[in-house]
Amino acid sequence: MRLGKTADDVVVAGGGLVGMAVALEAARRGLRVRVLDRSTPGAGATQAAAGMLSPLSESSDGGPFLSAGLASLRLYPGWIDALRAVSEVDPRYRRDGKLRVACAPPALRGLAGLARRAREFGLSAAPIDGEDLARLAGTRVAPPSGALLLAEDHQVDNRCLHRAVSEGARRTGVAVTPDAEVVAVVVERGRAIGVRLAGGDLLRAGAVVLAAGAWTGGIPGIPFPLPVRPVRGQMLALDARDSLPARVIESEDVYLVPRWDGRLLVGATVEEVGFDSGCTAEAGTLLRDAAIRLLPGLATAPVLDHWHGFRPGTPDAHPIIGTAPGVEGLYMATGHFRNGILLAPWTAEALGRLLAGGDGPEIPEAFLPDRFQRSPEDGRRSHAPNGG
Repeated sequence: MRLGKTADDVVVAGGGLVGMAVALEAARRGLRVRVLDRSTPGAGATQAAAGMLSPLSESSDGGPFLSAGLASLRLYPGWIDALRAVSEVDPRYRRDGKLRVACAPPALRGLAGLARRAREFGLSAAPIDGEDLARLAGTRVAPPSGALLLAEDHQVDNRCLHRAVSEGARRTGVAVTPDAEVVAVVVERGRAIGVRLAGGDLLRAGAVVLAAGAWTGGIPGIPFPLPVRPVRGQMLALDARDSLPARVIESEDVYLVPRWDGRLLVGATVEEVGFDSGCTAEAGTLLRDAAIRLLPGLATAPVLDHWHGFRPGTPDAHPIIGTAPGVEGLYMATGHFRNGILLAPWTAEALGRLLAGGDGPEIPEAFLPDRFQRSPEDGRRSHAPNGG
């Protein structure tokens, strides 16, 4: 084995949005950072996402997930401005809200609960019907049982955002190495000293951040079980230029995300199939049919693309963020499930504080990696993200 020199303060394993955002924040704080990705940075869950920023819809109560999600949403405008300035890439961030629709009467209870939680946290959830719904949707919506306008829900083009963060990181001095699979964390005397690559090289660093998404739990050398599993999600893109909605529309069955180029993203399945790659005709049909039920004008919209990704899930549906128990210099930023886009700026600030010191959000105990070594009652999340 060839031993590399200690050239980096921080090595980040994983070049998705979370890993790249952590790298950028660490470099902004003056650290020398290298990102390693097993394939092409951003080609995993980041590329497969829809880019909705919807903390309220992802939480059924006011636990730490909602607090972190709302805090991250508040960071977004300033984060986007800073990214535009450093990268000269437009992440196509939109703050025009989301229409949440109940298509069938049984879904009205969920809609009422969503409105109640919004009021509890000082958020807007205005009832919408009739002409207002048609005007706000910008296209014909199948007659719903009820609808809300969630004004604080935002969206971003996740692929454009990753390009902005990656370019910003590069211009801030981050070194990015694609096709560099981390096959082990190397620990000596209770401290992480670097990572071993598939070719056998040991890349030394002062700190190691594991941000490899659904693959994080399978990296050898972590001296404790890290229960991160893949959860497959399939999505479609339709050519909806003739019936593109004016903003995100979500029902109990499907969500529709309009893009600036006339595409409409339709998502998403939630499948516990391990790392079983590929898309299925059944999922494509289910998604397209659900989209047409919500917006009948999509009946003639051609399918442009059908893809899948692997979300990093955890047993309690919380992300895993913070210092690894019992290993100095080893940090985690993984397990974000379907909320990596939403939580990226908050996670980056939290890890930046740990890596370089200084200001940053405190990490809730429910997110810390050592929670899996506690009793089952400690740090258990009392709510889980909605499916879709």
